[in-house]
Amino acid sequence: QEGLIAVYDLGGGTFDISILNLSKGVFEVLSTGGDSALGGDDFDQRIFCWIIEAAKLKPLSVEDARLLLTCAREAKEYLTPHGAAPITARLNSGEVVDLKLSTEIFTDISKTLVAKTIQAVKKALRDADLSASDVKGVVMVGGATRMLNIQRAVAAHVACPVLNDLNPDEVVALGAAMQANLLA
Repeated sequence: QEGLIAVYDLGGGTFDISILNLSKGVFEVLSTGGDSALGGDDFDQRIFCWIIEAAKLKPLSVEDARLLLTCAREAKEYLTPHGAAPITARLNSGEVVDLKLSTEIFTDISKTLVAKTIQAVKKALRDADLSASDVKGVVMVGGATRMLNIQRAVAAHVACPVLNDLNPDEVVALGAAMQANLLA
């Protein structure tokens, strides 16, 4: 539909927000913002640190750290559709990690990261001289937008639909293909 659209792009390593005006099939970029040092990997790191603290682990070897970071990423991905994620690992040191990450814990340990994205959204809106109520929809782009705490925070900030019905990993490629078709 025509009107003001926000594109909230939280990928693995970066966060970008763009405020666009769609009129007669033409997009006009009103403002952009984000954080090039904030992405889904930072959420993995928060879970990794929580695992170390909750399991009371001593300094880790590189291999054990890599294993737990992989466990953290898998837990994050598992959490969205299930509400709780088991984290189980046998470390090279012989220690066993057996924890459960709940949605509540994850929301708590990642709230500052989510707040950073919302601050960037507010700044992009200010730069475009708009308010959150002016936006007609927010297109969610990037795999990290699958996280429920992200979707809830964005929905709470804007009074419009959060559009996540397209695969967030493929939506940019789909848009680029459509634009290439128009140009061809």
